[in-house]
Amino acid sequence: MVVCGEMGGDPHLTRLLLGFGLREFSMHPAHLLAVKQQVLKTNLPEIHALVAKMLKTDEYDKMHSLLAKLNSV
Repeated sequence: MVVCGEMGGDPHLTRLLLGFGLREFSMHPAHLLAVKQQVLKTNLPEIHALVAKMLKTDEYDKMHSLLAKLNSV
């Protein structure tokens, strides 16, 4: 599966998408460097655990907190 468009080029969502198991992103060339940096800095086993927690919650505040933590790992 490929993510194309705005979401694929958003470096704030890169780790979330990687945690979902996605590995192919299509984006505007202007976003390549920022997304590539996120991919290179990502430890997949760490983010898989956080994304699993995100999938289990239905509380907005907790989801927002986990997303912030995911981007700070």
